[in-house]
Amino acid sequence: MTTKRSVSSYYFEYLDRVANLEFKNRPAQQGGVEIRYQCARQIQGDVALTSRIVERVLGQEGLGPVILVTGTGNPEWLPQGETDGPSGVAVLARAFAAIGIPSCVLCEERFLPGVRAAVSAAGMPLLAGAAWERRNNGAICLPFPTGATAAQAFAHDLLSQPRGWSAVFFIEKPGPSSEGRFHNGSGVQKDAEWVAHAHVLAAEARRHGLLTVGIGDGGNEIGFGVIREALYARQPERYACRCGCSTGLLDGTDVDILFPVSVSNWGAYAIAAALALRLGREDVMPEWDEVEASIRAPLAHGAFDGYTGMALGSVDGVSLKANRAVYHLFQEVLRLADTEKLESGS
Repeated sequence: MTTKRSVSSYYFEYLDRVANLEFKNRPAQQGGVEIRYQCARQIQGDVALTSRIVERVLGQEGLGPVILVTGTGNPEWLPQGETDGPSGVAVLARAFAAIGIPSCVLCEERFLPGVRAAVSAAGMPLLAGAAWERRNNGAICLPFPTGATAAQAFAHDLLSQPRGWSAVFFIEKPGPSSEGRFHNGSGVQKDAEWVAHAHVLAAEARRHGLLTVGIGDGGNEIGFGVIREALYARQPERYACRCGCSTGLLDGTDVDILFPVSVSNWGAYAIAAALALRLGREDVMPEWDEVEASIRAPLAHGAFDGYTGMALGSVDGVSLKANRAVYHLFQEVLRLADTEKLESGS
């Protein structure tokens, strides 16, 4: 089921590049995507990051469930979450299900309705309890408790479950600065008791020897601890926060692999495409109609576009039409790889 095929490294390079196409219309946010990606690439072995991630995942013996963590917002601007994150989780859960790996999806209780809707819209069966434990292609969605006090016990109990885990992915999930303060992508401080302290899960997972992957697009998401010093050295003014923290808005959490991207959903789509590419299975990626449904689904539960604050099917201010084009580019990479295989007679 997870037999790997030989494939040119260039195709993984293409996936990385597509995920890092920059579409921003605010001067303060322009010009950061390429720098974040290059810093992460240089620090992490100078190879395509999608390739690194899938090799680490598929290189394990006895693949168990994966944990997918998302959810971001604030009481005034995004009280029920945003359109970036849930769709990425949904597509990644669908990709893992296609190769027999179930998913456990985590987010704050207030974001759970929208996230569940996105996962279901992508074609994933939502399960609970024994049904999830018996199947290898379903998803269970659970609330991650808010505040610092509850995080450690929750992470310990989750990772101690006997079924075993393969990896933990953080997709558009804010983490704290090295001073312990949470910020949004604009540098505004968040109430630490309003958010889940999912960085505790990252640390606990690493202690258990589990693969941890961070996917983010602004620097305040879990995993940017990997490159925070390099980013501050290159663009200190970009990552200053509005509350005057000496360490700014960048997350301080270490993970095994950080994948910085232009839009967090795109990073998850790219990893799904990399799985399909490495396994030679286009069916690992859902069709665009299902992806579009996963982007729109959270809107019915109060989510907004996090960039515009509007209840629209755009993501970080990027139109649905552009999201479709990007997704089709990921599919085009798979088509090109298959064309090469046919032409070479392999």
